[in-house]
Amino acid sequence: MSSFVLIDTNIWHFALVKPIEEPFREIHTLASTFLSSVLSDPNIRVALSSYQVCEILEVLRRSGLSVDYRLKLLEDFEKGKFFIKPIDFTVVICAVKDSAKSNIHIYDYLVVYPLNKIVNRIYSADEHFRHPHFKRIAEIDNPLSPWIITEGRRPTKTLPT
Repeated sequence: MSSFVLIDTNIWHFALVKPIEEPFREIHTLASTFLSSVLSDPNIRVALSSYQVCEILEVLRRSGLSVDYRLKLLEDFEKGKFFIKPIDFTVVICAVKDSAKSNIHIYDYLVVYPLNKIVNRIYSADEHFRHPHFKRIAEIDNPLSPWIITEGRRPTKTLPT
């Protein structure tokens, strides 16, 4: 029996894009190793919202990955390893309301909320995903730890406690 996991866009980005800055090479290595291990595990299926498919492809476009590479990835998302969930308008309404309460941008909600009751684990290095709105959907793990990656900010490395 397969389990469904969500892999946040920041992990896809760092796994698939070559490092530009030396201080962040470790993040790319961690992300690439992690993504490869999930994709090669026959007991794990990756669930994505239809919004997240677009988000991943756009982030990769902005990072300079070729059209052919992005179209191949899109074809891969159609295969059995992946489960794509369309976004219902009722989910959009809930996402907008919770985004307004938390002040976390709507995009994180559009990645996660469509997969409620589908995924049992969310992999993300984004500190926003520590919010109770996301924790109630599934267990949250950061496979890039000790790195924290939040959109609009430079990655930071947390100190050991």
